[in-house]
Amino acid sequence: MKKIKLYSSLFLLFGIFSCADLDLQPTESISEASVWKDINLIELYVNDRYRELPHGFTQWAGGLRFTGITDESYHMHEAHHLDKYTRGELTSGSLSNYYWGGFWLEAYTAIRNENIFLEKIGSFSGGEVENKRVKTLTAEVRFLRAFFYTELISRYGDVPLIEKTFNLNSNFDVQRTPVNECVQFITKELDLAIADLPNKSESINQNYGRITKGAAIGLKIRALMFNASPLFNTQNDVTRWKNVSDACEALFALNQYTLSTDYKGLFLNAKDPEIIFFKQFLVQFGTLNSIDILSDYYYHPDYAGGHNIDQWRFPNGDGGWVSENPRQEFIDEYETTTGKIPVIGYGGTDSKNLQPIRNSNVTAAEYNPLRPYDNRDPRLGYSVYYDEATFKDRKLEFWAGGKDSRTSIDNSNNGSQLGYGIRKSLDDGWSTMSIAVGGRQPWIYMRLSEFYLTYAEAQFHLGNLGTAVDYVNKIRSRTGVKMPAINARGDLLAKIKHERKIELAFEGNRWYDARRWKDAEKDFAKDMVGVEVIKNQGSGAKSYRYFYFDGAKGKRTFPPSHYLFPIPIEELRKSNLVQNTGY
Repeated sequence: MKKIKLYSSLFLLFGIFSCADLDLQPTESISEASVWKDINLIELYVNDRYRELPHGFTQWAGGLRFTGITDESYHMHEAHHLDKYTRGELTSGSLSNYYWGGFWLEAYTAIRNENIFLEKIGSFSGGEVENKRVKTLTAEVRFLRAFFYTELISRYGDVPLIEKTFNLNSNFDVQRTPVNECVQFITKELDLAIADLPNKSESINQNYGRITKGAAIGLKIRALMFNASPLFNTQNDVTRWKNVSDACEALFALNQYTLSTDYKGLFLNAKDPEIIFFKQFLVQFGTLNSIDILSDYYYHPDYAGGHNIDQWRFPNGDGGWVSENPRQEFIDEYETTTGKIPVIGYGGTDSKNLQPIRNSNVTAAEYNPLRPYDNRDPRLGYSVYYDEATFKDRKLEFWAGGKDSRTSIDNSNNGSQLGYGIRKSLDDGWSTMSIAVGGRQPWIYMRLSEFYLTYAEAQFHLGNLGTAVDYVNKIRSRTGVKMPAINARGDLLAKIKHERKIELAFEGNRWYDARRWKDAEKDFAKDMVGVEVIKNQGSGAKSYRYFYFDGAKGKRTFPPSHYLFPIPIEELRKSNLVQNTGY
């Protein structure tokens, strides 16, 4: 607080000098000392940390919208940014700050803010109610710091583990801490947080949407899962899977969550009983907010309130941009209702007219190539839209000249280049008139299905095949899905991976999963296939032409170096950090 000398002009007018020493609190700002004395200001500080959480509706490497760099989809509007990764060309020296280098800065900025809280909060002194609130807020901050470290190790592997803020006398020569030690730190922090966090049933009214015990256990499971998977568990230490299993059982023992009976609707309803942790979007939207220094408004406004995922992903026939086009090979992964993959690849010498290779075990009654979307896993229709799918009370028209095609008379440039769009999470009530207010559906970080499948994977590695099968079938048999049960015969791990791919499609998990399994060199290196719907204008009959997507745009490769991101070159230039292999 500044000592300010005040001189009275009135007294000076009469030739009388007066001065006074006054302690004045600035009216346009709040001093740091004041923040840590006031429970309301402390809570506001923590609230602002929630805004630092990345989400999958607007961001790339800094967020979780990774579907366009996986085998799930092609992002036709931002391929020129993403192809450094999808073509195996990512380097430390050619990083775009926003797309590939930004998360390092974002994460360590958030961690610094969380470290400030944890260092300062010990000076707070209040009554019983206030102290109890501080304990909960402290647990939330521990979770948030653990969240960013979990995301950092998943992207970069070993990272500097910074537990204290720096000052001018600090040693800035930090080293990368091994993943296993980072995970030990993360789990220790989360165990402290779990003890002081409420259950979902207690997180109501003004606390709705805040971090709960379930979210903290879920994050612990993820960190342990990364550490147990082949990418980091190079010695195949099975005890790491036991840690994953134990954490899953602790989550289930809370009895706070159940599988949704509305697979389509759960992504619009943050109160669905399956949802464990989510980001809600309220109040402000778009140009009313400041522009993030690492982004530009047109593609990435700073959404403090709503978001525009509906505009990005709606069919062009309804004014949307259809930005991420699901790939034909991913559509083929959806089983028939009898539990079989109908198409297992493509052949032929003409890359513009590929011949689907049918699964010989699938009968004509199970799969009709002239009605390729009939009799399929219901999650296909919940997750993807395609020709003749019902959307906003009309049937979509992907055939040449149709309302949703690239030769449509309206909005043709935004027609899907591969023949599909992502439906999951879309609010059918959106229209071009909604742009000013933005979307309100939540970004779902965690739901129960993910952890059932993680538990199944852990049980497989522990040799408990029956339990693994049971937890996969819990998901397949629930209301609204009702797919045939799997069994333990054959490659059970492949079945678990497949179920995870379908169940969690377009939710941001696929990029993490294929990498931690070390499957990405095969799965992400496949060139893209699309479909053209051909309609006979006389009879109305339709046929389907499958093709490799044009030229270099459709070419994919995945070198081993891409299992981890490179550390941004700016960080290397100002430190002694060692770069990841291959960059």
